[in-house]
Amino acid sequence: MNWTAISSISDLVGATAVVISLLYVAVQLRQNTKAIQASSRQGVLDGDLGLISEYMNHAVDPHLIGDDVKLSAENERRFFWLVVKALRIREFAWHQYNSGILDESTWQSYMAPVPGIFSTDRARSVLEAYTGSAEFMQVIRDQ
Repeated sequence: MNWTAISSISDLVGATAVVISLLYVAVQLRQNTKAIQASSRQGVLDGDLGLISEYMNHAVDPHLIGDDVKLSAENERRFFWLVVKALRIREFAWHQYNSGILDESTWQSYMAPVPGIFSTDRARSVLEAYTGSAEFMQVIRDQ
């Protein structure tokens, strides 16, 4: 029996097994990345859908309520917190975008409503009380 040949064959089999294992890990990482991206998008979408439901249930929508509209004290508070919720959803998306989980077009689609939300002085006043990330707040103000 030629031990050198057997050793060479076992080294070749071992190297092949390592390459196959690395390819398997690469495929798993790619699938995991896609799952994380999908989960992040779903989280933002769930937040937005919940916000839209609250707009509809309470008839308090920052897009439609001008500065001249008189709101009850309860609806004024509701308006404030709905705008804060909209900011929080966008801030979460911003963090996901900056970490590479969300792509540019997805990020831009989440930011599309921002000019409408902050088209009134009433809504812009919420920005003064909001305590989010300073970098994110600059992004909002730039919009």
